[in-house]
Amino acid sequence: MRSLFLSIAAIGLIAACETVPPTMDQTVFEAEVARVEANPSVASSDAELNKLLSRTDLTEDQQLDLLYLRADKRWAGKYNLPGAISDLGRALALRPDDTRVVEAERRTVFAATEIENAQRRLARLQNLPDWFDDKVLMGDLDAAAARYRSSGITPTDAQLYLLRESGFVCAGEGDRVHQHGPEPDYVASAVWCSDPSLS
Repeated sequence: MRSLFLSIAAIGLIAACETVPPTMDQTVFEAEVARVEANPSVASSDAELNKLLSRTDLTEDQQLDLLYLRADKRWAGKYNLPGAISDLGRALALRPDDTRVVEAERRTVFAATEIENAQRRLARLQNLPDWFDDKVLMGDLDAAAARYRSSGITPTDAQLYLLRESGFVCAGEGDRVHQHGPEPDYVASAVWCSDPSLS
């Protein structure tokens, strides 16, 4: 009887060990975070953080750090502020007593105000560069890129950088980004990517 009990206990212990989910190594995690923090491109940083947040082996602390980092990047770059608010909301729900809560709540209010202002501007007539910036702020980069592409107007230097980093603009053969008048130096030989999802 005793041997039967020990066997059952051993089986239970093995099963418990097998069900412990693996977690991302903290050293690897910190290296990934440092790399994203050092990346000056909000678009590629956002893509990298999306991939990291899709991992199933993150600890709660790691998930929180990534949510706050993505919200910070989006806030600083005025890039998808609705997404930044969503990130902060997820972080607050995950850990309401985190030390970053007060700052998160403050940023949520400011981001909501920025969104309201952008919506008002979008409801009026705007020049294309300003419209593009407001669409990016609202998280609608696809529509912003499509409008530039169909217009034949050359994006500003900063906007072209964002379009390159997001995979909408490539180098090589294709439809030229600049079509009219003297070509600015920053445009060089930029072309619209044939398929942004493959860039």
